Amino acid sequence: MNANCLLAFLILVANALPLVGADRPPNILIFLMDDMGYGDVNALNPDGAGFTTPNLDALVAKGVTFTHAHSSASVCAPTRYALLTGNHVYRGRLPGGTWSHFQGSQILSGQQTIADHLRDAGYATAFFGKGHLGSSFLREDGTRAKNFGDADLSRRFQDGPRDHGFDYSLTLPAGIQSEPYAFFQNDRLTRWNNERMTWETFKNDLEAREYFRTEKRGKKKSVYAMDNWTTETVGPLLMRDALGFLDRHVAEKGKDQPFYIHYCSQAGHSPYAPPVAFNPNDPLNTSQLDAPGAIAVAGQTVNKRTDMILEGDVALGLFIEKLDDLGILEETLILFTSDNGVAVGTGSTWSNPIYRDVKDDIPYGGNRLEVSPLNPQLIHQNGQGVADDGIPLRGEKGFVYEGGHRIPFIVRWDNGIPANQVVRDQVIGLHDVFATVATIAGAKVSTGQAHDSYDFSRVWQAPASNHPLVRTSLFIQSNRPWEQNNQKSNNTWAAYQASRVSNSLDLWKGVLETNIRQPGGKAKAHGVELFHLTKDPSESNNLNETSRLKAIERQFRTQTNQSRTAPR
Repeated sequence: MNANCLLAFLILVANALPLVGADRPPNILIFLMDDMGYGDVNALNPDGAGFTTPNLDALVAKGVTFTHAHSSASVCAPTRYALLTGNHVYRGRLPGGTWSHFQGSQILSGQQTIADHLRDAGYATAFFGKGHLGSSFLREDGTRAKNFGDADLSRRFQDGPRDHGFDYSLTLPAGIQSEPYAFFQNDRLTRWNNERMTWETFKNDLEAREYFRTEKRGKKKSVYAMDNWTTETVGPLLMRDALGFLDRHVAEKGKDQPFYIHYCSQAGHSPYAPPVAFNPNDPLNTSQLDAPGAIAVAGQTVNKRTDMILEGDVALGLFIEKLDDLGILEETLILFTSDNGVAVGTGSTWSNPIYRDVKDDIPYGGNRLEVSPLNPQLIHQNGQGVADDGIPLRGEKGFVYEGGHRIPFIVRWDNGIPANQVVRDQVIGLHDVFATVATIAGAKVSTGQAHDSYDFSRVWQAPASNHPLVRTSLFIQSNRPWEQNNQKSNNTWAAYQASRVSNSLDLWKGVLETNIRQPGGKAKAHGVELFHLTKDPSESNNLNETSRLKAIERQFRTQTNQSRTAPR
């Protein structure tokens, strides 16, 4: 082999390797909170946070934090699809996401997830927690069921995590907020046996219905629930299983094979039912604080919603403790984030309610306040987040404004990412995780996959370097109409335009009314508001710059109407 051929071969090999300093790519843990705001992390809202998040604050100190990170939508189901596939939600089965268990999957045939790619690259893969990606339950004869009463409950449902790249799963198809109030292990209905401390599936449909049956819940119609289901036990049960997966992985496969855990915490979402004692050692014992391994949660913060944020912090801490005990913490990449902006919560008010949301008729504006019902001196302010100068963001979950989708986004990897870094000069969406993680893991993204995902791996690994803008535009879906349009016929998107001015990020945002389109259709977009976020982070001054807003409209139509064949 001559010198030129050798050089070409070495370049080829180098480009095929993951961006790591170690001998193998990192383990990957994605920890996705439910309805947690940017300002729910103490370190990101030190003047307003009314409670502590010690494990998250430590993660910030050990990793890289993005200040302009956004969920792919301002509600959960579309974001969860985008995170796993690297696609905007309209590329899936329904343009607003799939929420039902009997409509089929949001992930279309031929679309691959990041789990598919990582498993092909040699990773062991596992999914824990809330799905909200749609599915198909089957009758005894294999045809699709119309509801749980019609289904064979002993059969594995279709289009669950096992069909989309995950070797193991313990899931809640709809989280904790709606039926089925039950767990599914490897996509089969399962029940926790507390005497044996194990999950058990059912031999047949008749046996399953002895335990999984209809019941009345408040004002709701009858819903299907497992007989020993309580909302308080969901977090400890998920955590016990995830920690057990780590133990089994190291015991059976050693430390050389990397793993990918996609952990979707229930914490943060209503109904707000935090356990008094969070104890994976004895997960149904949610009241005994003096039991070995119990950690106090309920009553420790401002209200029940923020108690559940603390529960997420506790779970993250248990992950880190386990990874450290197993000797694999330094070679594990941990991404902590949320599926959308802060939830409305219980009893939240606004200091200057000059705006009104047309969908739910909610007045809002200024500082968002949550006051303890027991101690009026205990206040959590601006769970939706604040800008770098402390100005509160506008809106909350579901809104097109910043509070609807600005999220905590913290990455730690001791062997590959520097500690205590903040990225203020890039905008990133959760759909960018696909391409970024694939590069770091050395997994080649297949042609025609992850259309909307951009690779931020070099920014993650060298955040202090002067990188060019990875994204000059970013589009985020809202599930609400424009607040000044009472017809409620269209939904809105946030459309960002980014550039560099004097080595600083210059960020503009258009609010666009759009038709909800299916793949292959043509998106229409009409700009209705324009904000210069760099100077106006609270989105209080709608600018009359028609030419810039028209340019943002054109950019949105061009980029959403095209189908890229590979991620950037």
